[in-house]
Amino acid sequence: MQEARIAEIYHRVSNAYQIFSENGNEWEANGLNSTPFKNLVAAALSTVTHSKRVIRACVALFAVASTPEEIAKLDDDRLKELIKPVAHYNRKTIQLKEMCRQLIQRHGGEVPATREALLALQGVGPKVADLIMNFNFGGDAIAVDTHIHRMLNRTGMVQTKSAEETAEIINTITPAQYRKHAHEWLIQHGGLICTAKKPKCEECIIRDLCDYQKLASH
Repeated sequence: MQEARIAEIYHRVSNAYQIFSENGNEWEANGLNSTPFKNLVAAALSTVTHSKRVIRACVALFAVASTPEEIAKLDDDRLKELIKPVAHYNRKTIQLKEMCRQLIQRHGGEVPATREALLALQGVGPKVADLIMNFNFGGDAIAVDTHIHRMLNRTGMVQTKSAEETAEIINTITPAQYRKHAHEWLIQHGGLICTAKKPKCEECIIRDLCDYQKLASH
């Protein structure tokens, strides 16, 4: 029963939302993933930060420096000023500089194409590694952010306490044909409909399959 429900949820969201490369997504439109390095930097800066702030910071940064070598040479205060729109920009300045040094020293300035090597970089956690593997290196791992973690728990697809635990489970139970683009569909539904403070259940295309809606009606 759970397998059929999960498959139906994916069927509906996959029909309701386009993938990022087809829908004019701001990340794509502003070239944040035009190279693996730009996507890595943007993803690393995106933690606990709204996408619009990430885009603003990255557009400013990439206009000045868009390679590990160029960012490594930037003055710390200059880099800090460029990425100031993102949360924890002081800490991320230090992490980004170290990440660039690691890329230069360990990988010849190239972004490594394995999850293990990505996770060894400063400032790269499971979500960022999964994003890069999926969007840049042909992987199909589902990256889980706060929107997706919240949505999957509300629906009852998982019952977890952390995004990492959610990612481990959802990557196991998602039907193979949906894995590649699952992140793109789920994050749109989580951001547009299954919002944090007041989910728009009356507009939700999966409300009849959702545990949250069932609980709210009692």
